[in-house]
Amino acid sequence: MLTDELATVLAATPGLTTAELVECLAGGVASPTERQITLALYAHHGRFRCDRGSIPRWWLAGASAVPQAHARSDAATVEPADGLALYAWQAEALRAWTRRGGRGVIEAVTGTGKTMLGIVATLDELRRRGQVLVLVPTLELQQQWVAEMARHLGAGPRVGRLGNGSADTLVSHDVVVAVVNSARSIDVRPTRAGGLLVADECHRYATDVNRLALDGRFVHRLGLSATYARDDDGTETWLDPYFGGSCFRMGYRRAIDDAVTARFTVALIGVRFAAEEQEAYDVLSKLMSQLRARLVERHGVDPDPFDTFLRAVNRLADGIDGDPEASGVARRYRAAMLDRRRLLGATPAKQDALIRLAPAMDQADRSLVFTHSIMASERAASTLSAAGLISAAVHSELPRRRRQEVLARFASGEVGVLCAPRVLDEGVDVPAADLAVIVSASRSRRQMVQRMGRVLRRKPDGRRARFAVIFVEGTVEDPARGAHEVFLDEILGVADDARRFSADDAVTRPASVCSSLAPSAGPTTSPLLAPAGPSALL
Repeated sequence: MLTDELATVLAATPGLTTAELVECLAGGVASPTERQITLALYAHHGRFRCDRGSIPRWWLAGASAVPQAHARSDAATVEPADGLALYAWQAEALRAWTRRGGRGVIEAVTGTGKTMLGIVATLDELRRRGQVLVLVPTLELQQQWVAEMARHLGAGPRVGRLGNGSADTLVSHDVVVAVVNSARSIDVRPTRAGGLLVADECHRYATDVNRLALDGRFVHRLGLSATYARDDDGTETWLDPYFGGSCFRMGYRRAIDDAVTARFTVALIGVRFAAEEQEAYDVLSKLMSQLRARLVERHGVDPDPFDTFLRAVNRLADGIDGDPEASGVARRYRAAMLDRRRLLGATPAKQDALIRLAPAMDQADRSLVFTHSIMASERAASTLSAAGLISAAVHSELPRRRRQEVLARFASGEVGVLCAPRVLDEGVDVPAADLAVIVSASRSRRQMVQRMGRVLRRKPDGRRARFAVIFVEGTVEDPARGAHEVFLDEILGVADDARRFSADDAVTRPASVCSSLAPSAGPTTSPLLAPAGPSALL
């Protein structure tokens, strides 16, 4: 039986992913697929256990080494010859990548220092007289990488840019930092033997278009991501074959134990719809349920997972699949969903909750407020300014220069609260803050991880980060009804404190809510750094 074969393999080599189990069982009588293995592992959960990573690793249930927490190492702080010092996890990650022949994806939660991995790998490739292409999804990330390259590589290597009016290639440069939109249509092949491709936010390249930037002529390949797993088949179809799968994972537990990120607390703050809002919400929810059933039963749309269902709905609504009847149903579903999302995001109850949280934001060393739309971000900034806080909104409709000015004012402390929709979720260098307030939460684990990462950078004085989620009780936002289940399961077990406040608590005991978000010092720890310069690692 497949379960017996899996047990035999995991007894000999514990901690394998499903992709690695496929390799181990390939060539046998059955040669099971990854889907078959996944179903078998979860169906026999009493026999197997996983570490609950974004791509789980598996052990026998009786194994004592399932990594739920990581012990701290005693690595000393040493400055290698290059002037670089790495956290212990970074050294381990690069060793794991090197053992795979210089191929693989390193997963690490936001704020733990993934960029340094690319810098070290770049230095080593240059020592071998190879060349390096760094793929990034945004112009902001391109600027950050070029700045880091200038800081750590020195004046020797020639570092170029591709995108935003620049057209440098590896014909004339040793390193090129390329925005994926440009790299997928221009030949940036290495002109010397070997070559390294570093893909930052590599989960963004698992599409029919972006995967064209993943050039097979680079011998070494390093993917970096906080959220590698996708809800479609892009990871298995494009990323795993190119990079060779995940080779190292750095989760919240390890990040906190190693003092790489700040310790944190979580507050879930309920609000309540007015009667007319609740009635409108119920009507929209009933309509969505009816339309969803029609899409699944009559038009063959896969209902789970939700992201896969939503992608199918969008394709139908946009007329891509050419079924007029299905397209009409999909458009109605999408319109109802957007109306419900606006209702949840725009309820005055959330603005009232923001005002009650103003004292906590006033005590914070800068706060971030995440909203569902540009209009909502402007409204939140106005609400908090009226409450006496220096607040500003930043979003995609602002000119780029204006966005940079607002971020600079936030970095200097002149602006204490920054309100934004998704523009801050990924690919933007946001100055450090220690309180994040989610006014409109996302169903996407990736988006929630990115938002939380904005406040998890280590604080010089050791204080904790704080993370607050405002939700409408009794709706799809309510954690009691399963909202954000995967994400909350991931963080609540490692938070120093996690509290839920009902709508009544938020109104009658606002001081208690604010006190749960007040600055407080966590255990004083020093970062774990390893004497792991490029030569020692690679």
